[in-house]
Amino acid sequence: MEKRYEILLFDVDGTLLDFDRAEHAAMEKIFARHGYPYSEETLLRYREINSQLWRDYEQDRILKPVIHMTRFEQLFREFSIEGDGAAFNREYLDALSAEHFTIDAAEEVCAALSGRYRMYVVTNGVSHVQRRRMRESGLEQYFSDLFISEEMGVQKPKREFFELVSHAVENFAPEKTLVIGDSPTSDVKGAQGFGLDACWFNPAGRPVPSPAPTWEIRSLRELLSRL
Repeated sequence: MEKRYEILLFDVDGTLLDFDRAEHAAMEKIFARHGYPYSEETLLRYREINSQLWRDYEQDRILKPVIHMTRFEQLFREFSIEGDGAAFNREYLDALSAEHFTIDAAEEVCAALSGRYRMYVVTNGVSHVQRRRMRESGLEQYFSDLFISEEMGVQKPKREFFELVSHAVENFAPEKTLVIGDSPTSDVKGAQGFGLDACWFNPAGRPVPSPAPTWEIRSLRELLSRL
């Protein structure tokens, strides 16, 4: 039994919902709609471009709209695709919002924990995309509120994000709050930067990051025995 918590803050993508699978499904659908060539190489390169842009955003090097305006523009240039990258991005986000594959045991775990803890979502995702995916996946019912960076005007791992959460959650106590997520930066570093414990969800067995999380799990079901 780990220390007693009262509040659980869950990340969404890569923690509760399978973003990689949703991303692939949405990409395949929209590329096919336009008749653009699509392959594993296309997807992998897009992920590289997108990941770098999100890292830049988290480190305040760019504003969030830059991600949406440039990621497909850059991809189209590299693959000699003639198209409007910004317009394509809007279609992609609409398609992505309809994809909501859950991580193994996510609903089972959320259902079991929601009766014992106050649970909230903390995500850097796009507001309408995340809200629809959480609602249609059936997971939204287990959470008291969803804190989404686009609505808050600040993103994880910034201290201000967690500060806003602390003000919005009634009787928030840092020492009784646990952040659960798959990102060493957004979730682990962000949580610890605000004095919160962090549970790193690491199903792939990646090397432990620095700073090290409070604890690590490989399966969401481990939460049932450790909380």
